[in-house]
Amino acid sequence: MKFKLISISYNFLCRHLIFNNIKEYNEKIFTKTDSKLVKFLDEIHNEFCTFFEVDIPKPKIFFLENRTEIDEIWGKKTEPWLVGAFRGGVIYIFHPDVFESESSHKAEDFWITLKHEYCHFFYNSITKSHYPLWLNEGLASWMSGKKISKKAEQIDCFLNIFDYFDKIDKGVYLAGQFWVEYLIENFGKEKFIKLIKSLKSEFDEKIFSQVFYGIYGIEFKKQNFFNILN
Repeated sequence: MKFKLISISYNFLCRHLIFNNIKEYNEKIFTKTDSKLVKFLDEIHNEFCTFFEVDIPKPKIFFLENRTEIDEIWGKKTEPWLVGAFRGGVIYIFHPDVFESESSHKAEDFWITLKHEYCHFFYNSITKSHYPLWLNEGLASWMSGKKISKKAEQIDCFLNIFDYFDKIDKGVYLAGQFWVEYLIENFGKEKFIKLIKSLKSEFDEKIFSQVFYGIYGIEFKKQNFFNILN
């Protein structure tokens, strides 16, 4: 299946989402960036299939044209930094032609953001869940190619993953990515993928802790992770 680049009005989108029958789109011819975009989407889809060791259909991606559309989807006035998200099985993001003009981000941030949201699509497709948020967001940040610093004074932040099962703030990305990198670098990708694939749609923090211990042999407790850092 090839990607179909689309731009739609919110009212049009809403009508189709209500009936769960998204078959037709208001199309708009964008600029030459589209050929680069199609190639990028094909590349990252194959990359994620290989990483997660799955073969799943490509997601629906709606490229938004202006801030009004994203405000309508969120049901409120959004901040300039909000440029996209994965919700209801669909990726929403400003088209690269308007990404910079409609947000506080630079144009080149589009590609990192799109890959970040694409990772959420795979995570949700496998686990049927968004949780734990530190794992989901940390993995998406790492897979998108974002670099983080690992300074000693950030230890307290790294330990905040125990607060980030279903809570999110700007610290979840740093803490989550640190531990995603740690788990993969020290225990290998195979165990990490096993962890994700062992998570089911209905699980809480207790069940996650049990699954984590079964795979890594480490109790998911703050003191244990503190000991790792010291």
